[in-house]
Amino acid sequence: MRIGIIYPVPEPLAPENWSGTPHGLASGFTAIGADVVPLGAKVPRGLHEAVALLSRATGRRGAVADRMQIRQWARSSALQTSLAAAGSLDAVVAMGTEMYDLGSVLPAGLPAATYDDGTLLQMYGDPFSDISQSRFPARHVARWLERQERSSRAAHVCCVSTEWAARSFVEDYGIASHRVAVVGMGHRPRRAGPGVVRDWSVPRFLFVGVDWQRKNGDAVLAAFREVRRRHPEATLDIAGNHPVLNAPGVTGHGFLRRTDAAAQQHLDDLYARATCFVLPSRFDPSPIAYLEAASSGLPVIATARGGAGSLLKEGALIVEPRDHQALVAAMLTYSDPATAAKGGAAAANSATASSWTHVASRMTEALGLGPEHANASRSGAEGITNV
Repeated sequence: MRIGIIYPVPEPLAPENWSGTPHGLASGFTAIGADVVPLGAKVPRGLHEAVALLSRATGRRGAVADRMQIRQWARSSALQTSLAAAGSLDAVVAMGTEMYDLGSVLPAGLPAATYDDGTLLQMYGDPFSDISQSRFPARHVARWLERQERSSRAAHVCCVSTEWAARSFVEDYGIASHRVAVVGMGHRPRRAGPGVVRDWSVPRFLFVGVDWQRKNGDAVLAAFREVRRRHPEATLDIAGNHPVLNAPGVTGHGFLRRTDAAAQQHLDDLYARATCFVLPSRFDPSPIAYLEAASSGLPVIATARGGAGSLLKEGALIVEPRDHQALVAAMLTYSDPATAAKGGAAAANSATASSWTHVASRMTEALGLGPEHANASRSGAEGITNV
């Protein structure tokens, strides 16, 4: 079975793309015996420079410049070239479809699935999302929405990470429910180094978030101050792009790069020492960090804004991100050693069914590719470690 993975950048499977999602999905398909073909958009240098000049001339920056009509055309053209060079494929999985026209890219008859953690419409409607109304002009977002909806209609099936995302594809984009499949989200299991031991008797909270504002870092600090009045021994470790931290019991670890092995081992050890993961984001479709925390045996305090709360079931407490007292109460609940240990076990149980291998298997089923398409003779697939 040969599966093409589309992500509209020159190196589609690089670990830094979409929190490692294309890279992780590729590992999942490899684990079930598929040959993965990366399909990126390598725009010719001359055209790339011309588009850059046009962006500067029109004053467009960031995501607006990245999704200009001419860039969309250039990406679509580059993806057509990638597909033509790929040879025979059994199916493709397409991501980032607001940045190119999937229908114009696909060869006739090639099965295709899109993969998203929500519609852009869901994100545009929330004031704390990456593409909220406050950040981008409506005329630009309207084109992105139309492009994502058109690409979704061109696909054979729309795969999504949560039921929350599925509802929007059906209700807002009008995709038939039988063409929408909830396949979950994968993650990189967290494994501590030798000698790292968790002590449930002392509350030790962990916050991991790149975007300090959207991940609600200030709210976590405020809630922790109250928790510490009840539990003076409690600690809070913070990883990400955080401000200078000098509060009692709080330790900042900075941004720990996904591609830095030493940084990731340090993060693994933080997960292993913590007793609760707290990330009440102002908005989060389906953060992989929840699953990573769960895989290490941590209970999670999750946000009610987005689809994130459905990932861990009994292994998470769901709070409204602007409800200070609810956040304090959740942190106090998981300050109890027995409750935290029980929640951690439930979260770990949920995470076991959320590997990239599970996601790839569900996508294969949604695409109608049965076991006969897999290369059963591929040795060692069962032992491949997911990203």
